Amino acid sequence: MRTPFLTLLCLMAATAGPAIAQEDTTNAEAMSEEVMEEIADDAMADDAMTDDAMTDDAMTDDAMTDDAMADDAMTDDAMADDAPSLEDIAASDPNLGVTTNEAGEVDAMVMLSDVLFGFGDASLQASALDTLRGVADKLDGVASIEITGHTDAIGDEAFNVALGQRRADAVRDWLVANTDLAADVVTARGVGEVDPIAPNLTDDGADNPEGRAQNRRVEFTLPDEG
Repeated sequence: MRTPFLTLLCLMAATAGPAIAQEDTTNAEAMSEEVMEEIADDAMADDAMTDDAMTDDAMTDDAMTDDAMADDAMTDDAMADDAPSLEDIAASDPNLGVTTNEAGEVDAMVMLSDVLFGFGDASLQASALDTLRGVADKLDGVASIEITGHTDAIGDEAFNVALGQRRADAVRDWLVANTDLAADVVTARGVGEVDPIAPNLTDDGADNPEGRAQNRRVEFTLPDEG
């Protein structure tokens, strides 16, 4: 028979077993929570690093965009610097002149039709080609140029419009054939007598040959300057 002392020891061992198991379980759960917390901390750190990387990428993209915009602006400025001035071109040849707007700004370069063509004709005169060559040499870098043909008020209006167009076309065709300007860069139009820069008649209604001569002209304009 077991002694009371042995019985007591057995009872104590039986009671201690579940307690120890419960303590081990509690410790394991506590360790699991610590591990999960560490994993969560690591994940938060990774997210923070990812956010920092994204921020750095965004800053880099912004810097690259700013640099690209600056480069584009510099390119535009360089192109603007390379583009010729109509006033400078006109100053290089006595056969050329300029017209100005109400603000006194140069808005067109002018070459008299009588220098370019015979009376009522749209064929370029050989004597005008030196002037056109000088103009052509200075047109590198223009984005667009428009040639406009004007006439005096003598003759039928429809005939004058057609004559102005044929003269503008003749100058345009010559420029395209003798320069690096592409065909779509140079446009031509004829306006005839509708835009005189001098009176075709004097105040008393008499013919004004000097005024009519000024109106018979071809104008060169750079639309991108406007």
